[in-house]
Formats: sequence, structure tokens, C-alpha cells
Amino acid sequence: MRKTFIALSGALLLTLTSATLAQSIGDRLEMAERRIEHGIRSGALDRREARALREEFHIVRSDEARARADGRLDHRERARLDHELDRLERRISHLKHNDDYRSDYRNDYRSDRRDDRRPEEWDDRRGPPRRY
Repeated sequence: MRKTFIALSGALLLTLTSATLAQSIGDRLEMAERRIEHGIRSGALDRREARALREEFHIVRSDEARARADGRLDHRERARLDHELDRLERRISHLKHNDDYRSDYRNDYRSDRRDDRRPEEWDDRRGPPRRY
């Protein structure tokens, strides 16, 4: 019974891993582009960060086009593109969560981080602005 459970667990793990690895380069590029656009819309990325991420995104996209120019993508090209996409995804995550935010304060939920508001401007539900 225990051996069967371990074998089934191993098979499930291999299936999940292969499904993750089978995700196409195009799908990963689309996901990265959506994450960048979402970061811009939500205010998590400022203009400088968005520009840098878009430049890196376009480099990866052009590398993919260059790799597919001969009509196929061999395992070395796939590994290199996967590595570039991993790096891009880590950078997107880092820049979206680095606590920088747009200076135009379009997102009201972020305005409570501003310490320059006077007490009469405090939202009664939130109390005084926090100092980070």
C-alpha cells in the first residue's frame, strides 16, 4: 500500500512538473506582458520601471523570433529563452513589490502612505498615516 502511494505521488509530481515545463514560450511571454500592463494600471510600476521591463520584454521577444527564424526551436535555444523569461519574471515581481509607487497618487489606497497630510486630511477609518 505504501509503495503504491509513493509511486502514485511520484507520478503526480512528474505530471505537474512536465505540465509546468510544457508551458510554451509564447504563453510565458503573454503572461509577462499582462503582468507588466497590470503593474502599470495598478500603479505598482512607475514609468521608469515599466520602460525598463518593456525593453527587457522586447529583447526576449526578439531573441525568440531570432531563435525561431530557422523554423524550429532546439533544446539549447529553449533553455536560453526559459532562463531569460525566468529572469524577466523575477524582475517583474521585484519591481512590482518594491514599495515604489507613482507620484501622481492615482490610486487612493496608496495615498495613506503619504506623511505630509495634515490631521484634518486623515481618513477617520484609517487614522493617522503610518510611518514606514
